[in-house]
Order: sequence, then C-alpha cells, then structure tokens
Amino acid sequence: MAVYFAMIDGERQGPFTLDALVDAGIGPDTYVWAKGMDDWEQAGDVADICRYFRQRIFDKMHPVVVREPEPEQKPEPEGTPSVFGSYPFPMPEDDAAERPDPPVSLLTVSILLTLLCFPPTGFVAIYYSVMSRKAWDQASHSVSKEGKELYTPEERKECRRAAHDAARNAKMWVGITFFLGLILYSFLVNINS
Repeated sequence: MAVYFAMIDGERQGPFTLDALVDAGIGPDTYVWAKGMDDWEQAGDVADICRYFRQRIFDKMHPVVVREPEPEQKPEPEGTPSVFGSYPFPMPEDDAAERPDPPVSLLTVSILLTLLCFPPTGFVAIYYSVMSRKAWDQASHSVSKEGKELYTPEERKECRRAAHDAARNAKMWVGITFFLGLILYSFLVNINS
C-alpha cells in the first residue's frame, strides 16, 4: 500500500495511508507525493486516491443493511373465512379492513365497458363491483331494526376487507375488458379494411 506525503498549509506533512489522508483533511486540490511519482500532483489527479474516495463516497451513500433473521411464521390455514364463505386462497393482511372510506365503485364503468367493449369479461367486472358494494353496505349497516348488532367487530372488519378486495378485482377486470375491447375493435377494423 502506498504511503503519501501532502502539502498542507504550505508544509510537507506525512507519511499518510489512504485512510489517514481523509483525517488529514486533504481535498482534490491538495498536492500529494508518493514513492514512484515524478513530482507532486494534485490529489484529484492521482488514480489510487480518486478510486479510494469514490469507493468511500459510494459506501456512505449505500450503507450495508444487516437484517435480523425473521421469526418463524405459522403456516396460514387454507382459505380465510369470511361472511361470504371461504376464499380459496389466504388473504393478505393489509390495512384494507382499517380504511374508513368505501372502495371506489366501478359499477357504472363496468356496465359501460360491458356494453361497449367485451361483454364476457365485463360481466365479471360487474359481478365484482356489485360484490364490493354489497360487502361495504353489510359492514356499514350492521345494526338491526331492534338496535341489535348483527355482526361482531371482527366480522365487520372482514366485510370491509372483502369490499376492498372485490373492488380491486373489479378494477382489474375493468382494465381487462377495456383492453380486450380495444383488441377486438382493432381486429374488426383490420378485417373490414
């Protein structure tokens, strides 16, 4: 490893290792010399020093994150029960059940796209839009006429989660219907021309 001397405040100081150059406060304009160099050069012109500082800056900007091992998780049961039955797949634990706002209703869009674009997938979008609205209404209106609670807080939470899941599925099927409609119309235009 090379040992460097530096001109700091008009005085020759050193010897310094690359690590010590940082502590000595040299900059790119500071003149340095090491054995094998013809003359004093600015630190910014010495390849080893530049490479060292670039690596040091990179290491500061990209710190290594040491992750602790994750605790063992219990396997989830097949299907998560809900008010509407059991889903064939475990539901992700997200904050959908905690959201106070109802999911965006895509029923009108679903109906329009069913009529104008591609009916087979449009009906699926309509189905999920209706299920989303139905689940949200069920979570919101959980008190009977006699004032008794129809559902437990956990069941209401599950209804809200089901409403947001159905809205997400409706959004996906709206997109599929729209793009299949575009493909169908472009195909029909190409056949007619």
